[in-house]
Amino acid sequence: MKSNDHRAGGRPPARRVRLAGRAGLAALAAAVLVTGCASGGGGDTGSDGGTSNGTSDGAGTFTPGLVNMPKDEGDVVRGGTLTYGVQALAPVLTPGKQGASRGGTGGDAAAAVYDVLMKYDPDSGEFTPQLAESLTSDDDVTWTLKLREGVKFSDGTPLDAQAVVASFERYTAQNGADAGLWNQTVESASATDPRTVTITLKAPWHRFPSMLALGYGMVVAPTAGSDDDFKPIGAGPFIEQEFRPGEARILKANPDYWGGPPPLDTIRMVALNGPQENFDSLKSGGLDLAYIRGLAPAIQDVVDAGYPGYISVLNSGSAEIINNREGRPGADVRVRKAIAMALDPEQIDQRAQNGEGMPTSDIFAETSRWHPDVPGVAFDPDQARKLLGEAKADGYDGTLDYMFLNEPKDHAIALAVQALLQNVGFTVNMHGATSAADIITGVYVQHDFDLAHAGLGFYESIPDLGLQGTLQSDSPSNTAGYSDEQMDALIAKFRSTASEDDARQVMAEIQEHWNETVPSAPIGALPSIRAWLKNVHGVEPSATGIMLLGDAWKSGS
Repeated sequence: MKSNDHRAGGRPPARRVRLAGRAGLAALAAAVLVTGCASGGGGDTGSDGGTSNGTSDGAGTFTPGLVNMPKDEGDVVRGGTLTYGVQALAPVLTPGKQGASRGGTGGDAAAAVYDVLMKYDPDSGEFTPQLAESLTSDDDVTWTLKLREGVKFSDGTPLDAQAVVASFERYTAQNGADAGLWNQTVESASATDPRTVTITLKAPWHRFPSMLALGYGMVVAPTAGSDDDFKPIGAGPFIEQEFRPGEARILKANPDYWGGPPPLDTIRMVALNGPQENFDSLKSGGLDLAYIRGLAPAIQDVVDAGYPGYISVLNSGSAEIINNREGRPGADVRVRKAIAMALDPEQIDQRAQNGEGMPTSDIFAETSRWHPDVPGVAFDPDQARKLLGEAKADGYDGTLDYMFLNEPKDHAIALAVQALLQNVGFTVNMHGATSAADIITGVYVQHDFDLAHAGLGFYESIPDLGLQGTLQSDSPSNTAGYSDEQMDALIAKFRSTASEDDARQVMAEIQEHWNETVPSAPIGALPSIRAWLKNVHGVEPSATGIMLLGDAWKSGS
């Protein structure tokens, strides 16, 4: 029997880890903000004399893992407030109506309030129980979720199997970020006794526990209500105390948390103006914990300055999304191939980040445990001209309407993309959006674009989610409108794999079919770091960049 049992006892302690190996507009906004996570390094010495498992070669290649960790963090100190600079403050703490499945855009706050049934262990690449006591299966089809005894929500009501099933149903009804994959894979979920939920899948899925580390694993109390009467009631280490839209979300410690009162009194989450401001505020002491996303030079500065932190890499986090829909140039596979072959990720990275990023056309970067021995689409401007010429001979005028966010880095990327495409014969009309909301409306809602700079976003901890969401023909989050029966079958085949070797073999088939059909054009992996001051301890990385803060504490220096 395969088992995800946790060792006996109370709350599992925070561990130092190293990596081995959408519903409404709010959810769409989270997706845009998140997209545009790996085998691990060895234990290098950090600049403060501590351990460093995540690494950087100083030229933009980042290996996921913890960096600059002290060898001895000392005894836990209770009290105080931790100020966390996130990417965006979710407007509500309803998991199914915000980015509960992504760290930095609501997932951290939701996990703090609701906890998660399972958590990701980057050291092993496996999922282990957190709020759950165990999750087991004999056949990867029927999964038995056993709950901890005596757990209560913050309002004193019991967290039992019926509450878990009701929370699953609430999340599905709200079309939460992972609901498409859940609906495709889960046959039923039922309470078979007060502490047991039996989940039956439609087909074997070895990595199913990953779903319970995200939105489905954040159990909302039946007493939470709905719509305008909703109150964020969970069983996590913190309770929402105050929310000031656009300013801050304040969480206070839950004294009745099942694992004991958390060390911190409060957590204050704020959203500043991008990664550089987060870094500057960390350096000045205005932030205790900062999310610095996608800006490779700033990430390198964080590492070089000796700040402890956790590096993650979002595969295909930087990409040119091609609209495949009928009536668009990208409906012609020759045009899609011409776009991909015209783009040189290294030239684009040199233009945008002085060559310090992670340029690649591979779906999964070389740092990923899912990376196959098949490269992505190769830079080939001559072949791009040939394919574009064939399309023009059949009546295409060569014009592309290109949408991007008009901020410094993305603007630099867009100019490089335009130059490369025009070099092979395209005419590129630039449409710079002044806000993320414009990108959401034009790209994700109205699909009014030919080409758009954003991201695809394949997470290391749950690759199945990105594949299904981005590529599945009937997925509502398939922004490119790509539809291919063979790719659908390959995604299902990947999901059926149990071993990493088998998964990489199927991923090789997926990359080969991607190269033939070109759904979109990745141009780079997107590194991020959650960095904290040296007096902050106990921050625990989990899936999709969510940081678990129930064991976090601050020392006096």
